[in-house]
Amino acid sequence: MRRPGKLLMAGVGASALALVSFLTPAMAGGFGIHEQSAEFQGSSFAGVAAGGHGLSSMFWNPATVTRFKGMKNDYNAALILPYSKAKNQLFANGLSATLGGFSDNSGNIGKTAVVPASYSSYQLTERIWVGLSFTSPFGMKTENDPRALSALYGYKSKIFTFNASPVVGLKLNDMVSLAAGVQINYMKGDLSTARLGTLASRVKGDDWGLGFTLGVHFTPVEGTEIGIGYRSRVKHKLEGTFFVASPLLGGPSTNRATVKHTLPDMATFSIRQRVTRDFTLMGTVEWTNWSLFKQFDVQPVAGYNPAPENYNWKDGWLFAIGGEYAVSDALTLRAGYAFENSPVPDATRGVRVPDNDRHWLSLGLTYEPNDWLKLHAAYTHIIAKDGDVSIPANSPLPGMPGLRASYDQHVNIISIGATIDTGKLFFGL
Repeated sequence: MRRPGKLLMAGVGASALALVSFLTPAMAGGFGIHEQSAEFQGSSFAGVAAGGHGLSSMFWNPATVTRFKGMKNDYNAALILPYSKAKNQLFANGLSATLGGFSDNSGNIGKTAVVPASYSSYQLTERIWVGLSFTSPFGMKTENDPRALSALYGYKSKIFTFNASPVVGLKLNDMVSLAAGVQINYMKGDLSTARLGTLASRVKGDDWGLGFTLGVHFTPVEGTEIGIGYRSRVKHKLEGTFFVASPLLGGPSTNRATVKHTLPDMATFSIRQRVTRDFTLMGTVEWTNWSLFKQFDVQPVAGYNPAPENYNWKDGWLFAIGGEYAVSDALTLRAGYAFENSPVPDATRGVRVPDNDRHWLSLGLTYEPNDWLKLHAAYTHIIAKDGDVSIPANSPLPGMPGLRASYDQHVNIISIGATIDTGKLFFGL
């Protein structure tokens, strides 16, 4: 299922930087968005594929849909407050950017964003469930100061994805459940660079793609739950125009072009282990196949054929541990820690993606005021390693000054959510 989008490309080889720069507003690994669940954000996503109080674990493991009787709905929203700022920017030769008339301060390139997610489930029979989720699994919104040297290599960057995923779950017995579903993914991007004389660039495009999701949920003994989920890669193809605005490249011209990009697949393993009547220990290991991203290529372009850009990303990993404590029948508290390594190598880190390893520290709660409503809230502080950027002179084109910078960065996230027993609320089921 594909709908060709419009792709406008102008100038300087920033087309080769474009889709590389899908950095999430929360600066998760690469450009993935973890913030799909207020409940599990409270544990830094520990236990996320093994199920919880609400439906949001469906994003990581669709088989958890079989844990809920009747008709349920789950709504989530995450407020992302990122900070990423580079001071004392230098040319590649070590001279201050201010000597060339540029600002040496990028400003805070991270922009406030809200990430919504919703989930629904319905039990058809004693053993069959159907579910539907609407999420935004990849995204980014950054902006370097237009006066800064860094803006020559990445001024404004905005990526949006929308994913609809219908699933079917089958409960084989009290121990094992399976599920499978389809991903219908829409992607839209708008990225630009600032001007260097008459040189500037803009990339804008959108596309639809298809994928799938699979999951299994085990309850080997009472008090132990294990979940394994998989989300497939999704291929996108952007078709449109390549616009060259610089006389250095033969003057203004517009040509048809194609850009192909594959969003990575992801596998998640989680466990929930009840330790006492009131305390549950949780853990998660998550792998994302970012090593798919080796090269970015714009082809064909009549009159100007930009060389493919090599990025050679590595796989991303997240390791999380957390716990839940039931203070009462109505109130559950949780906390968690996660370490996430960045898939972006030092050699290819750019000003749109000053992405680096990070530590997640989270607190959260679930409150049940009545028998049809569960309220979730969470707070996370992400400590990110400085993002050192080094771009050599004459890259990506002759005459470009190069850049040396280091981005100081951290993120705060506030999430809220609600799980509603719709059948009980409206139909008394």
